[in-house]
Amino acid sequence: MTTAEIKMRESELLDKLISDYGPTKYQDIVWAMEWARHLRGQEQYRQLPMAEMIEKAMLEVISGQVTSEQILKAIGSGPVAPAKTEEKAPAEKKAGKNDDEPKKEKKEKKIKAEKE
Repeated sequence: MTTAEIKMRESELLDKLISDYGPTKYQDIVWAMEWARHLRGQEQYRQLPMAEMIEKAMLEVISGQVTSEQILKAIGSGPVAPAKTEEKAPAEKKAGKNDDEPKKEKKEKKIKAEKE
């Protein structure tokens, strides 16, 4: 069996798995992208085009060969919690807007000068 035939079979299997997949499909796609990013750092996968690496990662995640815990361990982080944002006081918000306005005006003037 040639590598082209193997890739075709993997592609067909991936298509079938995706179409029959359950409610966690979208979260698992995110996991697959993280896994592909991890695979890209490994020596044996550096020569693969990114599209093939993503397909391989999706196949491994969707088929259950790799779990979210394994992915978290591989990328070196624990459970991801939403980042907390600090709220500014109303006076600080106004000051922040005023600080940005001159920058925007300078940028617009620069763009107009380049066009002319």
